[in-house]
Amino acid sequence: MKIFKSQQGAIAIIAAIVVAGGILSIALSSILIALNNRHTVISFSESLQSFYAAESGVGEALLQLRREPSNFVFREMTVGGVIVTSEFIEEEGGACNSPSECQYVPDSGWWAEYFNYSVNHPDMEVFPIPGPTPDPTEHDWYDDTYKTNEQVDANLEFLTSQWFPYDGSIWENKEGYAHDYHFGVHWRAKVTVATAGDYSYSLTSNDDAWVLLNGLVVVNNSGVHTASTQTGNISLLSGDNSIDAYFAERHTPDSGFFFNFDDPNLVITPWPEGCGEDLECSSNILATASTTKAARKVRYTCNNDIANCYWRELVP
Repeated sequence: MKIFKSQQGAIAIIAAIVVAGGILSIALSSILIALNNRHTVISFSESLQSFYAAESGVGEALLQLRREPSNFVFREMTVGGVIVTSEFIEEEGGACNSPSECQYVPDSGWWAEYFNYSVNHPDMEVFPIPGPTPDPTEHDWYDDTYKTNEQVDANLEFLTSQWFPYDGSIWENKEGYAHDYHFGVHWRAKVTVATAGDYSYSLTSNDDAWVLLNGLVVVNNSGVHTASTQTGNISLLSGDNSIDAYFAERHTPDSGFFFNFDDPNLVITPWPEGCGEDLECSSNILATASTTKAARKVRYTCNNDIANCYWRELVP
C-alpha cells in the first residue's frame, strides 16, 4: 500500500513538472512572438519612414531641377532623422540627348526640304499678280504632298535670278517651259550667338519669301514680284535661336533667292523640324533613404521639361 502511494506521488510530481514545462514553453513562445512582433512593427514603421523620406528627397530634387534645369547635383538631406541621398540617373544610351537626326555638325548650314509643284496648282501662274500674305503656313505649298527631298544647304546665298534647283535633277518637270518653274523650299537652322542683340540681314527673293524667328514671322517679302530686297535687323537671344526661311517660285520667267546674316561669327547649324522642342528622353531621379531596420528607394521618371512624372519603387 505504501509502495502504491509512493508511485502515485512520483507520477503527480512528474505530471506537475510536465505541466510546468508546458506552461513555461508557452510563456517563452509568447515572449518570443511578442518580441518578434515588436521587431516586425519597428521594421515596418522604419520602412514606411524611409519610404516617405525618399519621396521627400525626390520632391526636393524635382523642385531644384525646375529652378536650375542644368544642375543635377542634389544635396543630402535629413527627414525625421533619416538621411536621404538623391542622384540623377542616365538612361541606357544617354538620357535627354537629341535624336540622331538632330545631331548635325555645328555651323554646317541649313536643313532644307524641297517641294515641286505643277503649273496647274491654283496658286501658280495666277493673274492678276497676287500680293503678299502674312504667313507661309496659310498655303499648302509646304505639305509633304509636294515634297521631293531633304538635304543640307551650306548657305542660302543662291542666285537672285535664274536659280532653278530642279533643272537637271531626277525630279525635273519643265512642263513645256525652259526651266522647272513652280517650286518651294523650307530651310531651318539653329542660329547660336554669344551675345543677345540686333543682327543685320539681307534678303532678296523672286517670288515669295518669309523669315521666321522662333515660329514668328519677322521678315515678309511674299507675293509674286521681280527680285526684291529687304534689309534690317533680327533680334537674337544669347544662345540658340530657331530660324526658318521659306521661298516659293510661282511665276515665269525668273527665279532667285538670297539670305544671309552680316555677322560671320553666328553659328548656323541644320535643325530639322521637331529638334529641340519635344525630345524623346527622360530625366530620372533616384532617391535612397535608409534606417537601421529598412532601406527604400524611389525613382521618378519625367520628360525633358520635368513634367508628366511617374514614380516606381525599386528593391534596395
